[in-house]
Amino acid sequence: MGVAEAKKYIAQLHKKQSDPGNWPDYLTGLPGKAAILRELDRVYSRLGQYAVAYVRVSNVYPFLIKYGYEHHADLIEWAAAILKTTADRAKDSFVGTIDTHDYIIISRQADLDEILKEARDLFAKKAKSLYIAEDRKKGYILSFQANGKNVCVGLMGFLCACVKEKTSIPKLDLLPHLAGLCSEMEKTSKAGPCPEPEKSARA
Repeated sequence: MGVAEAKKYIAQLHKKQSDPGNWPDYLTGLPGKAAILRELDRVYSRLGQYAVAYVRVSNVYPFLIKYGYEHHADLIEWAAAILKTTADRAKDSFVGTIDTHDYIIISRQADLDEILKEARDLFAKKAKSLYIAEDRKKGYILSFQANGKNVCVGLMGFLCACVKEKTSIPKLDLLPHLAGLCSEMEKTSKAGPCPEPEKSARA
């Protein structure tokens, strides 16, 4: 490659590098942290008109412990695809990945609840297909005794923490704050009282 071609390549590279949205995460195809921070910077002063959601796939590790890692990549790809295609139906929305099982949605405030509801429903349906029929019917995959009570670990799903209005939380602290809220929710979602057994439908 001659010097002129090399210079041209570097010029094109710098053009791509100026937009972090051009550098998606390999597994999900979604923009990464740099693009998320750019989008957050764009909407932070307009929270109320816009909203930010931190979405985490819950109960992943119990699933991996019981079923193994064979479908782990598929699971991440489906989570990303569902979030992205659902959010894309709303004007001026953005989805990025901040960690293996964590995602950020930025959208107009009026659209966020519908995006999250549809994404939750779709992902729950897809996630259930990865479990054996017995676990799907029970609604949990592990159970144990704690303080004399039966405790169960449920199926995978989306946990969401959102900011929909202007906030006193500094911009740089907003995503860690939302991540912390998801972690608190995850503690309670990982293990809870066992659900009542499903009753057989009567003819």
